[in-house]
Amino acid sequence: MGETVPFPKNYEWYKKEAMERFLSGRMEEALPFFEEAYQLEQDELLNTNYTTALYQVGDYQKAKEIADDKYSFYEQEESLTIFYTAILIKCHLFLQAEQALVFRKKKFSLTNKSNENWLAIQEMLEEEQAKIELEKQEKIQYLLKEAYSLGNKSFAEQSTIMKGLEEIPLEPFIEAVKQILSNPYVNGIIKATAIERLAIEQVAGEFDVYWMKEKRTIQPTSLTSIKNHVIVQEVMALLSERVEQNDPTLYQAMIQEAYLHFFMLYPFINEVITSPLKWVELYQKRYDNFYHGADESISDTKEMEEWMRKIDEELKDLA
Repeated sequence: MGETVPFPKNYEWYKKEAMERFLSGRMEEALPFFEEAYQLEQDELLNTNYTTALYQVGDYQKAKEIADDKYSFYEQEESLTIFYTAILIKCHLFLQAEQALVFRKKKFSLTNKSNENWLAIQEMLEEEQAKIELEKQEKIQYLLKEAYSLGNKSFAEQSTIMKGLEEIPLEPFIEAVKQILSNPYVNGIIKATAIERLAIEQVAGEFDVYWMKEKRTIQPTSLTSIKNHVIVQEVMALLSERVEQNDPTLYQAMIQEAYLHFFMLYPFINEVITSPLKWVELYQKRYDNFYHGADESISDTKEMEEWMRKIDEELKDLA
């Protein structure tokens, strides 16, 4: 005899298969059947069982998504409200969980047993918050340690560490950035990313930075973000005007290269790109050997062309 094949849209069959596995504690096996059944009929009891199975296997985000389908149903019964609050805690939606704890007494007449359950949820909330805070502090300490040795890492590793640093609070970020900016072996793009956050946050004070083999000092309060830099906006506008309409594919290639250059030159873009028009013409010449827009005899054009070569050399490290 072959295996029984369910008829299309056989809700009862899927529910039966799901519940057999659910009641025997085989939650992982039950989930595909719950999903099929729930797609056919969003029954309230099925919803709670499906949500419970998801919670038991640790898929808290999906559990909340399914529970939210019947949110008003969960709000009607205290045990379900407690369960929903536990889901919020596991999803790290602490504010919502705290609100549920605060307002529970207004909605339900507490018994000794229910009060015990709510106290357990309160403990779960505090433990989860403490766990998250500990993980956050451990991550910060790890990132600070990595920042001191960032110059010894590949560009890909530097990028990963910087991405993590961008997410930490400002005070430890500043501590890490001081080490990064003064390190001659940290890539310029990484330094630009760090400086840009300092600029956006308008951090006061001076920072030493090793930029393009030179020691410099910057004041973030006097800087803008890269995209808001006047010269960047002028260059991008000229590229759009001169290239985008005629050759959109070439335009995309040019703006990708241009932004790499902006990151390498930031925050001293205006010292290098003394003429946005001539800088754009250098791009056009680079991509079209027959282009003769810029007068190469003009000194600032020659200087900018030399800067492009310098940047190319620096960008070789990215390969």
